[in-house]
Order: sequence, then C-alpha cells, then structure tokens
Amino acid sequence: MPMGRGMSATRTCPACGYSGTYASDALADVHHARHSCAKHRQAIERARRRVQRAQGRVERDCTHPRAGHVHGTRAAYVKDRCRCTDCTAANTAAGRAVHRAQTFGRWRPFVDAAPVREHIRALRAAGIGVERVALLAGISTSHVRELADPGRDGTPGIQWVRPRTAHRVLRIRMDQANRAPRSHVVATGTRRRLQALIATGWPHDELAARLGRSSAGLRRSMLSDSVTARTAQDVNDLYEQLWNLRPPQSTDDQRAAADAARAFAAERGWLPPLAWDDIDTDPEPQHHAGRVEKDDDLDEIAIERALAGDGVRLEHLTPAEQDEVVRRLTERGKSIRDIAQQLATTKRTISRRRASIKAA
Repeated sequence: MPMGRGMSATRTCPACGYSGTYASDALADVHHARHSCAKHRQAIERARRRVQRAQGRVERDCTHPRAGHVHGTRAAYVKDRCRCTDCTAANTAAGRAVHRAQTFGRWRPFVDAAPVREHIRALRAAGIGVERVALLAGISTSHVRELADPGRDGTPGIQWVRPRTAHRVLRIRMDQANRAPRSHVVATGTRRRLQALIATGWPHDELAARLGRSSAGLRRSMLSDSVTARTAQDVNDLYEQLWNLRPPQSTDDQRAAADAARAFAAERGWLPPLAWDDIDTDPEPQHHAGRVEKDDDLDEIAIERALAGDGVRLEHLTPAEQDEVVRRLTERGKSIRDIAQQLATTKRTISRRRASIKAA
C-alpha cells in the first residue's frame, strides 16, 4: 500500500503474502511485481521446518565427569549428543571452518604423534606420570596411555594426533610445579638441604616438627635415593626460610641441641649452606667421617672475613676453617665471650673448639 509521495512505500502480494518496503512509490510499482511467489513460499516452508527442528531438539548435559563438556561446543554436540541450539550452531560453525580450510588447502586434521610420544616419555622420566599428564593436558588418561605405548612390535598404535591434542601435551613443562605430589624425584637436593640445616645447628627433631613429619620418617627420607615431590618441595620451602637464620638458643636445652646438631654434622662432614654453589647439581665432595682437614682445604677468604668480623658466622665455615678462625682469634688475645659474639655462636661452642685445638 502506498505511504505517500516522497516517503517509503510498502507493497504486499495478495497471492503469497510477500511484503516489501521500497524507497518510493515508483520503485515499489517496478520491483514488487518482480518478486517470486514460489521462492517466498519455499522460504516460509524452510523457516517452518527450522522452528519444528528447534522445538524437537534434545538438550543433554555432559555425562563425562573428567571431560566436563559445556554447551555451545562441538564436543558437547558429538560426545554428549546434545542437540540444543548452541551446540548445533557450534557444530555447524566447525563444519564450515573445516570446509573453508579444505577449499584453501590449509586443512591439517592430524599431525605426527612421535614428538608427543617423546615428550610424554620425558615427562614420565621427570616424575610426571600419565595421570598427571592427562590432568594437565585436559584429555583422557586412556588416550595418554595409548600415546605413550610404543607397541608390541615397535610400531606405535597411534601415529597421528589432532593438532590441539599435540599442543596441549607439548606445552606441559618438566618443572616441580607440574609433578604429582606422590611422584618420586631424586633425593640429592633434599638430603643436602637437610644436612646443611643440621650443620648450622638446627636439630633433626626440630626440622621434623616443622615439616610435620616424624623423626624416623625424616631420617628415612635422608637415607633414601628418592623422595616424593611433595617432600622435596616442603624441604625446599623450609630451607629457604631457615638457611640464613640461627636456631633458637634462648634456653640451655636449645643451645645444647644446636651444639649437638653441629657436632653430629661435623663428624659426618656435612657442609653448611654457603659451601654449595648449586645444592642440587654440585658434585658430591669426597670426604669421610672423621677426616682431618688439610691446609689446602681452607678458604682463606672466608677465614679473613670471619677474622675481620664481616658478618660470617661460625656455622658458615667448614670444621677446619672454624678451628683455624678460633685459633687465630685466640692468638690475638680474644676472650671466649668476644669470639662467640663475633662469630654469632655460643661460649660453649667456642670452648669446645678451643679444647679440640689443644687436643690436636
């Protein structure tokens, strides 16, 4: 029907019901007659079928507890067979993306699984197990096991994987944070940290209490070749807190426990924290219990700093360096009290050092 001169005009077909709005009456008279009643009826029928399909769609929630599929994704459409509007639209969009990539020659549905398999093998060697890999990558444990399986005859069962799966696995780093709490790691760094703390005077029982462990359990960790990742992390955290702190010595019992810890470590040649450049990777020093230190083993720089009162504590020195510092300070006329104050230790410790020097 006309809307007036100089204004838009709308026309409706009495046969099929098609309505069109035009810029002017003249354009409406020309173009409205060109519409196709058959095409309009087909469009109406397609819309009606779409409404019927949408009304008949079955919405299904995810039944995979580990996967946790969400609506609006192709995974929910395929794995959960959800046919809600959002999942259907996601599946349609994914299909169109595939078709477009195929048209332009960029379709890569799979990549070689060999790098993924090698990375899983390296992760397992670093203490990150299959279940932990599956959790970090967001894929099923069975799929990771199949990827890691080299095959009975040397031919892997899975030779190709989806690019997204490969990306999820290859992005997992071999660091402490990714290890499962109960996975086992080499105990070298853990053992050296505990020994260094004991060498500085921290009693074994005190360290066990701070770690929430029994003394016997902590002793087993120190003697074992491997410890759990959780134990290694707990010991590392405790070491970072205590390595430059003196143990409590406000009572006679505490001072006696600290002296006993230092003597115990000295008998076994355990090194203090500053003796290590890298406590995890440094080679094991060649020593044995009761070994007499030679002059060649003395660090003259550390001795001179201790003699000058440059903030070097007694526990920072090796047993031979401790004896040498106490001997030189005694020769300079320093009293036991002065030496203990300068080296941040107790008078009893200095008295024992003096006695051992005289006995030698």
